[in-house]
Amino acid sequence: MSMTHAPFHLAIDDNEVKSWPALGALTLGVCLISALAQLSVPLPFTPVPVTGQTLGVALTSLLLGARLGLATVFSYLFVGLAGLPVFAGGAAGISVGPSAGYLVGMLLASSVMGRLSDCGWTRNFLQAYVACLAGSAVIFACGMAGLWFFYPEKNLLGMGMVPFLPGDLIKSAFAASTAAAVTKGLQK
Repeated sequence: MSMTHAPFHLAIDDNEVKSWPALGALTLGVCLISALAQLSVPLPFTPVPVTGQTLGVALTSLLLGARLGLATVFSYLFVGLAGLPVFAGGAAGISVGPSAGYLVGMLLASSVMGRLSDCGWTRNFLQAYVACLAGSAVIFACGMAGLWFFYPEKNLLGMGMVPFLPGDLIKSAFAASTAAAVTKGLQK
């Protein structure tokens, strides 16, 4: 088993999640992301709503680390693609449309944020915040690539990134402060 500094690193070996605590953490993470996804505000100038999904992805990735965080986000996406209404606005299945790139980005971002967490980046707010911003950059890159398939001649930055930046900075600050506080609390 590899060493990790993620706050809630649980017994995960090379054969993936096997322990009950890890399965419980994964399930709670899926529920958290699903619940936060329902906090959805549609914007008139973009088909992608502002949601709490990215906050859930950041929290689970920073607190659970790369392997369990990635497994959690993958499970969330699997549940949604299987038909349960866990995506923003109660959407489910493969009909997620212009938001699909953002969903793929969440999976990749979870790996980035989780790896940084495993390297100890949740020990202080600034490093955890940078980890969240790195994850956001991955989500935006994938999201705008997905938007391009639906709107190839539109202003992708104005449609797929700029409107979300203020909220993302706030969500990243919340996730980073939570992860840093939890890490500090567990080290006592």
